[in-house]
Amino acid sequence: MLIKKIVISLLALCLISCEDGGSSSTGTNTVTMIGYSIGGRIAVSSNNAVDGDVNDPNALYTNNDDASHAQAIPNPVIVGGYVNLPGKGHSGRSATRGDQNDFYQVDLDADQTITLYTAQPDFNTRGIVQNDLDLRLLNSSGRIVGDSVNDIYDTEVLIVPSDGRYFVQVYATAGASNYILSIGQSLGTSSMVNAMTATTEFVPGEVLVRVENNNEFSAQSQMSTLSSFGLETQGQDPNLRMKITLPKPQMSAFATSESLQCETTELCEKIETLHQIKELRQQGVAAELNYLYKAFRIPNDSHYRFQWNYNLMSLPGAWDITRGSSNVVVAVVDTGVLLDHPDLKGKLANGYDFISDSNTALDGNGLDSNPADPGDQIGGKNSSSFHGTHVTGTISAITDNNQGIASVGWLTKVMPLRVLGRGGDGSDYDIEQAILYAAGLPNRSGTVPAKIADVINMSLGGPSISSGLQSALTKAYDKGIIIVSAAGNSNSGIPMYPASLPGVVSVSAVDINKNRASYSNYGSKISLAAPGGDKLTADVNGDGQPDEILSTQGSDKTGTIEHIYAYAMGTSMATPHVSGVMALMKAVNPNLTPQNVDQLIKNGTITEDIGDRGRDDNFGYGLLNAQKAVTAASNLSNNPIVAVDTPAELVTSVASINFGVSETSRSVTLSNGGGNSGLQIRNISEDSGGFLSISSTTAVDSNGLGPYIITVHRNNLSVGTYSATITVTSSANTVKIPVILQVTSSKLTGDAGYHYVLAIDPTTEDTVEDSSVGVNNGYYNYNVYGLAKGNYIVVAGSDFNNDGYVCDAGESCGAYLTLSRPDTISITNSASNVNFNTGFNVNFAAFMLTDEAKPTVTQRGYARSVTTRNLSH
Repeated sequence: MLIKKIVISLLALCLISCEDGGSSSTGTNTVTMIGYSIGGRIAVSSNNAVDGDVNDPNALYTNNDDASHAQAIPNPVIVGGYVNLPGKGHSGRSATRGDQNDFYQVDLDADQTITLYTAQPDFNTRGIVQNDLDLRLLNSSGRIVGDSVNDIYDTEVLIVPSDGRYFVQVYATAGASNYILSIGQSLGTSSMVNAMTATTEFVPGEVLVRVENNNEFSAQSQMSTLSSFGLETQGQDPNLRMKITLPKPQMSAFATSESLQCETTELCEKIETLHQIKELRQQGVAAELNYLYKAFRIPNDSHYRFQWNYNLMSLPGAWDITRGSSNVVVAVVDTGVLLDHPDLKGKLANGYDFISDSNTALDGNGLDSNPADPGDQIGGKNSSSFHGTHVTGTISAITDNNQGIASVGWLTKVMPLRVLGRGGDGSDYDIEQAILYAAGLPNRSGTVPAKIADVINMSLGGPSISSGLQSALTKAYDKGIIIVSAAGNSNSGIPMYPASLPGVVSVSAVDINKNRASYSNYGSKISLAAPGGDKLTADVNGDGQPDEILSTQGSDKTGTIEHIYAYAMGTSMATPHVSGVMALMKAVNPNLTPQNVDQLIKNGTITEDIGDRGRDDNFGYGLLNAQKAVTAASNLSNNPIVAVDTPAELVTSVASINFGVSETSRSVTLSNGGGNSGLQIRNISEDSGGFLSISSTTAVDSNGLGPYIITVHRNNLSVGTYSATITVTSSANTVKIPVILQVTSSKLTGDAGYHYVLAIDPTTEDTVEDSSVGVNNGYYNYNVYGLAKGNYIVVAGSDFNNDGYVCDAGESCGAYLTLSRPDTISITNSASNVNFNTGFNVNFAAFMLTDEAKPTVTQRGYARSVTTRNLSH
């Protein structure tokens, strides 16, 4: 939702005296402040934790350099941290002596996934990581049970072999970098090309090499390297890939520098092989593991397991009926799209750039036929949202291609129409012209698309609208186009437009628990709800990731645009779920009209009633159910697809449950994801031994379908991590839901590290004033003083690497109202209650499974102080 400017109410937000240059007082002590202030509270989710010895000297210090000083962390968790070799990285606490190792102690369950993301990998020209962080897992006796040492990716992954207490070691092999460490439940398989993990199936002691000239090392020098390492080759033709047998015992320089204590001899041999390959690669030799293969089904999109949002709205059941049609087009009226994103190539119809002001456009011209997004600089230079790319990925990212994400419409096409430019702003007139173009009506471009849009997605809005834009939307509606728009992110009942217009499907957002998201607007104009995510929920499903929406994204923090996958939240993210489902409905019924859709929504035919019975102001007519929607659209057609009886199938609203350290109950909804209405629940059981109980609600029907409450009883549990499985048996199939929780000796609250809070000039992008604050029971209570009247963006974050900038990759970050769309605050008096959220977001690089060039420049965030900003200039 793009509502860029908020004038803060004096009555609601006045912090100190409302006279110019006001003062504040506490008891008998009065402190006079020059200028105005912005204050409030920044919340952090309880599943966030921070490395105790980051490079920032202002942060609290706790030694975690070895197993004897291992830092206890909860499970599941997202940890932000920093490691470096001596003399590497920025000046700070560990610059000289180094901080090579971070150890964490945690109770883990079998098959959990541990993932390490290196935030500043800095790839060289051969694609080798220069800031190389690796991941190791040790059992309670300190013996190695897993090692992941990738040097051509920024990601390390380990799978927990069995239940128990473990040490997780993050260690720097080269350079220095921030990192994100994630521990979560296993929610399915994932894959990585050329994985360098000791638990991967490969032949220990064997290396495959190809000798060929590159920019840094000649073929002759590479052969000399092999010879100097005393390696024996099998197959001497240098034009072919050769198999090398490592002499036994052959220890790499890294491995011999420490006494490896492994659980098995084979594991040690595999670890030695991994490090030998890394050394060869550093010397320019193209070395790889000799993988072992077995017959199995290759999993689909690698990040689909993190897309909880699709199960929440019964999308898998809809996909059993249709995966969409390439003849169905959704117009995305937004910031444009990264046309070359590897998960969007081939999914885009011809679009247009309708930004008429060349200063706003940021692409060097005004109106033109290229809808590519050059960035909107919403958070300042090199801090763009690439909002339209995120929206587009949810609707139509390439699906079932073993990389990236899945989309709602596997075959759906998107028509990118660019109307939002600098700062995420767009004019009423430009949006009007884009709507007319999408509908094939006369517009300023002088052209029309070869095929008009079937659906228009508008993840944007404002508190007022012109008659001209209203007229354009009415014309599009009359042409048979379904129009979907975001309700807004201000947590208010103020109507936003175009969402509040008649004939527009107005979308509010729900979190992973099917509650109205903390930011989502509400009111009488809401049509229905869809998943929008929320940073405030603490990893409910325990996958070690934020409970937000993962999609295609871009980043320009390096100065060039990189293609990534990233999390975001908002009604902007909820809206493309609805547009995508509308496209599926059009695929099974090309004659479906906006009037049909209006009636289906009002009848409750395509939604799940999750609020007050019937329509309510939080969710409208309920949460969109994709399977119901596609079935209903098909039944309205002359040739309904679902006339061919699809079997009943039990589906659950969540794939797993995480109670964390404090939650006592969660809701799980059982529903029929198939077409046959004969599904019955026969048994629901759990194997916790008594710490879980399951109860039905009054909404459960005679077949046993509906919402159930899962309750955890912690009173008789000792400190530790507990897991169980809920088994639901139906007349069609059986579904198992893994459950995890943790009992601690004291209440745990979230910690995203020492924070710097910045008031930023949105025009100059300079930090105007700043303050710093530590966490207190899960909150950062802040005030930024000395502000003149004017407009500001408020951003807060950590500076783990101590480079003078917050919100670098791998650091915590938040902004008012949301990080993906920071809003401008107009200050005419001091303001309080400027509250927002912070935390660690995990972005996935799109190059991981593609041939794209890897970034070589370190991402940089916001100057953490006025001093830093002046030095940078």
